[in-house]
Amino acid sequence: MTITSVHIKIFVLAILFASCEKKYFKPPVIDPNATISFSKDIQPLFTTNCTLSGCHNGNVKPDLTSEKAYNSLIDGGYTDTLNPSTSLIMVKLNTNMPPNKLPASEINKVLSWIKQGTKLN
Repeated sequence: MTITSVHIKIFVLAILFASCEKKYFKPPVIDPNATISFSKDIQPLFTTNCTLSGCHNGNVKPDLTSEKAYNSLIDGGYTDTLNPSTSLIMVKLNTNMPPNKLPASEINKVLSWIKQGTKLN
């Protein structure tokens, strides 16, 4: 039996397909009993993803700069502790903001913070 170019091509393709695998990473699960801190967990998300881009740094509402973010969210009606998942901030995070969508684990932190009563901690 001789090895033909067809056999070699099939062998090479088989190796290529066998070596290709998509790795799925599950986002970390947020412990619903863990306290979410606005200053340690939420504000850094806004700073990194919303204010440094130049959008919500006082030019666009809500102002998410570290000095004004909490009051802007609470006073501006962006959070609803009775219906956390339909809060305006959650609608924005789950649809079009920021343009480079946040990972689900980060969005879940914001949701947990709202569920926990939007504490300034």
